[in-house]
Amino acid sequence: MPEGKADIKIMVSRRIDVESVCIDNPLYLPIRCGAVFDSNPNAEFPGDDTGDNISEKRSSFCELTVEYWAWKNLKADYYGLCHYRRYLSFSDQQYHMNDHGLVPRPMLTDREMRRFQLLDAEHMSKEIQRYDLIIPQVADVSKMPLPHGSGSTVRELWEARDGIFFQKSVIQMMFELIKELAPQYSASAEEYFSGGWHCGYNCYIMRGQLFERLCTFQFQILFELEKRLEQIDYPQEFQRTLGYVGEMLFGIFTWHLMRHEHWSICEKQLVYFETADLVQGKKQAIKRCLRFYIKYLGRQIINPVFPLGSKRREAVKKCFHKSLL
Repeated sequence: MPEGKADIKIMVSRRIDVESVCIDNPLYLPIRCGAVFDSNPNAEFPGDDTGDNISEKRSSFCELTVEYWAWKNLKADYYGLCHYRRYLSFSDQQYHMNDHGLVPRPMLTDREMRRFQLLDAEHMSKEIQRYDLIIPQVADVSKMPLPHGSGSTVRELWEARDGIFFQKSVIQMMFELIKELAPQYSASAEEYFSGGWHCGYNCYIMRGQLFERLCTFQFQILFELEKRLEQIDYPQEFQRTLGYVGEMLFGIFTWHLMRHEHWSICEKQLVYFETADLVQGKKQAIKRCLRFYIKYLGRQIINPVFPLGSKRREAVKKCFHKSLL
């Protein structure tokens, strides 16, 4: 970075089992998520398994193992987190968003990087330093298809995943822990869950002092929740519960900053790439694009009947995959 500029580190949570595209931009720091399980001795990118880390918790904490590693091992003026297939757009143009508040694109390529201005470190740095916090555009819950119809609040959005992603009892446990361990966020938690705007995906860029607060808030709740879940007969099939609760806590934290404090906050579109895998040749790229658009159109037809995350959708998927064997 040019001299005098803020030190900006945007962690990109990478899978250890996928050869994915890396954006050539010094602001992005690719980190292998769950690197303690990586059997590759010559890994190209650093992992979340050095220093103070929770890399072994990848299966339950998901990308938050990368966030924790950055919190404990890096120094920066601004910290960010994104997913190897999800990036905040720095383009001035607004693109069509799906019903989950994401901009869907077929695959991460150089052309797409330029489209969303992900290669221009100078432009991004200037934009980032204009704000204290950059988050995804909040999504209207009433437009999101739920596993059992529709809803109008964030609580209904999350409770609709009961028995699919987790047991909804963990939501009440989360609220109790907030009152106990971080009561300053308790009112904001109630307000956010009663409202109709969802802020999720754990994608953001924020000043260091806010990052410190976010991590302190999230992990004190998550570690205590982890202990309590271990003490009860909580189903192993919901091993990603803590990752989902971490996303809920991120939404609560951003709501609190937006509604109860005075920070400069910007909402940007969050782009979701169907694939970020390395592509071998133009022919393969064309095939992937065609497959994406066919799937996208199919989802417009299927989703109202078989909502994402619903038990009947999962049953149909199982039958489909069995038929291919």
